[in-house]
Amino acid sequence: MTGVRLEVETHIITGAATAMRNLVKCIQQVGIDVEGLVFSGIASAESVLTDTEKELGVALIDIGGGTTDVALFVDGSIAHSAVIPIGGRNITNDLAIGLRSSLETAEKIKLSLSGQEKKVTRDDDKESLSTGKVGKKEETIDTAKLEIAEELGTLSKKTLIEGIAKPRLTEIFTLIGMEIKRAGFAGLLPAGLVITGGAAGTTLLSQVGKDVLRMPVRVADPRGVSGLIDEISDPAYSVAVGLLLYAEKISIVAPRIGAGLPHGRGLVELVKKLFTKLRGLLP
Repeated sequence: MTGVRLEVETHIITGAATAMRNLVKCIQQVGIDVEGLVFSGIASAESVLTDTEKELGVALIDIGGGTTDVALFVDGSIAHSAVIPIGGRNITNDLAIGLRSSLETAEKIKLSLSGQEKKVTRDDDKESLSTGKVGKKEETIDTAKLEIAEELGTLSKKTLIEGIAKPRLTEIFTLIGMEIKRAGFAGLLPAGLVITGGAAGTTLLSQVGKDVLRMPVRVADPRGVSGLIDEISDPAYSVAVGLLLYAEKISIVAPRIGAGLPHGRGLVELVKKLFTKLRGLLP
């Protein structure tokens, strides 16, 4: 095959050079060499998405502390990516403002709400269905049991969730919906939303996502690793597990397509030279 013109459709992910250099420097200071940088959305996809979901069309939402990463996959590869500057920390801030408490106290209460929601769903489902109401213990939170120094007394769970947390979650999913629409993929993601990240366990997260976006939503734990992994089988570790899987994937593929080629800085220089020669062939 010969030709004088090379064309490709690609998705380019950019980032602040200063921030990336600082990350690399932090890792190098602990004695670890950095082979490359990976967008967190791509790393998470390695550990939480299936090949079928990528082929059908899926939105991977990584909700962290300060940002929400949006990565859209269509036809097996990433088609759009974005970072929304809002995350789980904003819910904590709202709770702190509403309760007039410290951020540490608000974070404990937020975690308590999420854990309590899971407990109600798992243990008291039959009781809730039979009586049509939730017991008193599940309607309130006793802050004294949370080892909180501040005296907040007993708080209404419904007020905290419906009045403070839910509006912020609605805002997050509204921004996600706007980003999907702006990218031109509205109605083209039959696999729905896959949510992961440190704030993925927030109470009512899946339900609010379904109500706002009218799409199937699931919260995903990382997969693909074995052994004593109980402590990392949590959405908060999806990126970390994904980085391991991505590195393994590259180490297997690279020798096949580049046997004998230099690695690291030498590989970068080689790519630059090839790009310069190809650009000279363009008409």
